[in-house]
Amino acid sequence: MITENYTISFLGLDPLYYSATILGNIWNIAADKVYEETGIRISGRIQENYIVGQDEEELNNTIIFTVESSRVPDEVATEDEYWDAYRDVIEEVRRRLGNPRMDLIIKKEDMYHFRKI
Repeated sequence: MITENYTISFLGLDPLYYSATILGNIWNIAADKVYEETGIRISGRIQENYIVGQDEEELNNTIIFTVESSRVPDEVATEDEYWDAYRDVIEEVRRRLGNPRMDLIIKKEDMYHFRKI
């Protein structure tokens, strides 16, 4: 089945202050608010990486948090409804993080589920 995958990266966060747990709490607050308003749950998986060797001094030795979310078409709202809810979540998260730089990748992928037998 074709799914839509959203990968948002928050760049340049201070590794002495931010952690995956803190970002997860911020994401949950924003996602819960959107869920209450729309009935659409925006969940995700968080990965934490460090930026090194950058020409741009302000990004050197900072954290990148990447949150991956997926919309399975037969399980969740329409593409437009999901996008609107997703955008509301990431805008709130970004605001709470102090408006860091962000990268967003959206792609469609063929995904298969194999149930336990």
